[in-house]
Amino acid sequence: MERSLIQKITLGFGIVYALFGVLGFIPGITVPAARFNAVPGEGLLLGIFAVNVVHNLAHLLLGAILIGGGLAAARAVAVNKGMAVVFLVLTVASFIAPLVEGVNLNPPDTVLHLASALLTGYLGFIAPRGMAGQTQSGL
Repeated sequence: MERSLIQKITLGFGIVYALFGVLGFIPGITVPAARFNAVPGEGLLLGIFAVNVVHNLAHLLLGAILIGGGLAAARAVAVNKGMAVVFLVLTVASFIAPLVEGVNLNPPDTVLHLASALLTGYLGFIAPRGMAGQTQSGL
């Protein structure tokens, strides 16, 4: 079965988010930072993104939702609309510490969440509807 371009992008994006969730638990890929204890799953993912167990689990959950949207043509656009809202809320919440105290965030996380909001927002709200139903051979 051929997938639409929106489905393929959504599926790929979901895999990346789920992969980040898994990688966040792997010592060596997540480098302990001065403000974090040497606890698995806490530190800087790839030496850049602040993560902890809650943040890694959130990446796994968001990745799973995006993968589900990428696998079902009927849900791809709706999933991207919902995820755009989630990523936008995360972007705004990163500036309001009490809302996200359980999740380690830093400026690179905020930029990633904003980029994620823009991509999912484009796929959910702006992308030509032809991208949602038309399959792209060779992609």
